[in-house]
Amino acid sequence: MSKLLQRKSVLKVREFLQYIDQSIELQGQTIHNKKIDVKSETSGNIDSIEFSRGDKVSQNSQMITISLEDRNEKLLSAEKDLERLSKEIILNEKNRDNLLRQNVERIELYEIEYASAKQLIDKGLSSKSKLSLASFNLANAKADKEDIKIKFESTLANLEAQISNVKSVLKNIKLDIDKTSIKAPFDGIISEKMVEETEFISVGTPLFTIIDLDPIKIEGYLSEFDVNKVSVGTKAIIEDSNGIKKNGIISFISPSAETSTRTFEITIEANNKDLLYKSGITTKIIIKGSELKAHKIPPSILTLLDDGTVGVKAVDNENMVTFYPTKTIKDTIDGMWVSGLPEKVNLIVSGQEYISIGDTVN
Repeated sequence: MSKLLQRKSVLKVREFLQYIDQSIELQGQTIHNKKIDVKSETSGNIDSIEFSRGDKVSQNSQMITISLEDRNEKLLSAEKDLERLSKEIILNEKNRDNLLRQNVERIELYEIEYASAKQLIDKGLSSKSKLSLASFNLANAKADKEDIKIKFESTLANLEAQISNVKSVLKNIKLDIDKTSIKAPFDGIISEKMVEETEFISVGTPLFTIIDLDPIKIEGYLSEFDVNKVSVGTKAIIEDSNGIKKNGIISFISPSAETSTRTFEITIEANNKDLLYKSGITTKIIIKGSELKAHKIPPSILTLLDDGTVGVKAVDNENMVTFYPTKTIKDTIDGMWVSGLPEKVNLIVSGQEYISIGDTVN
């Protein structure tokens, strides 16, 4: 069925075709990658401090030396105790083995005497008193063997316990000595210094604060409209107030929005080996998006189908009414930018309600 549609009702929209940059721009703030307050793990007077506030330090570099005081004397004493007890164990084991060897020889001798006495009795050549004596001596020798074992087992167990205790003391002394040498836990910058040389410090005394600025982290917040346009690994450009730019990537996207702002926290990491970015500065974040082909149309020509699809009606080359679903990109004062249309299209700008998809128009 052909319906009359005035030509002025058809809008040619090719001239409105543009490629829209979908980059996202937001404000961010830099934060350090790591921060730690280094505290003393032992007590004593500070012999030397090898840094000043603001110094750049490397991991494991010497920072503070605490006086050893009597630690070396305690170490030497414990080492001597360990050596003495080890020698006592060797000596007791040697004495035990000698006594057991002698005992075995006695048992063998008494076994021979017992067997000989028994043979003589069997032949009627000896009295039972000799057999009884041989049996008594053999039983005593065997009992002595058990007594020797029990005695030395107790002595050696006691020595082993003492050695274990001395080793524990020795280990603690060495650990305490190690704690007098305080080193940087990672590459960074000293942001705070809390102590001075010759000062006495206790366990838990704060010594210095070190921060790591490489990589530098930048925190920002994305709207719920933009958050699904990015993902972890998406590239970003960071620019500070002095125009210094750095390339970064998104390393974190919060799975939940801030309750008050309905925005999503993101974290970007950027190389900062030159340390040009400090912690706490304001930056501009540009998350580069793809270019999207879009047309600018009057919002009034949008049509809502019965199934809820939003789009526009158009006339094709054979004067047939067709329908294009659209997606709104952005809304401006002078029109609405939508995607989903072919590059060349004749849109119906009035009378859409009087024609149906598939109608032929004049």
